[in-house]
Amino acid sequence: MENFKIDNKDGYSIISMTADRLDLQTTAELRSELVLLAGNQVSNMIIDLSNCNYCDTTGLSAIMIAHRLCKNGSLVLVGVREGVQSILSIQNFDPKLNIEPDVATAESFISDVLAGK
Repeated sequence: MENFKIDNKDGYSIISMTADRLDLQTTAELRSELVLLAGNQVSNMIIDLSNCNYCDTTGLSAIMIAHRLCKNGSLVLVGVREGVQSILSIQNFDPKLNIEPDVATAESFISDVLAGK
């Protein structure tokens, strides 16, 4: 797991990209991690894209898989850079996703979700 770091918290997990690209090479690994987390009943996830400068259609596919896996919870993207934001906007995915500026804000959002607010 060299392209991602996973930090499991109480009620959610943070997936931090260490790679600078979310593409064909890194997406397979991300999908596997997402499925493992969902299999462990994790339905609230934060994906930190702060290090990610590039995302292609396979990366978008992984983000949408994460979105579906979190249907009983919440998916929050953080640190979305301009290049990634533009592809999310072009594909009209950004209105469907929770996007926050940083992990602390995302954790606050997830805490509210877990508290039923």
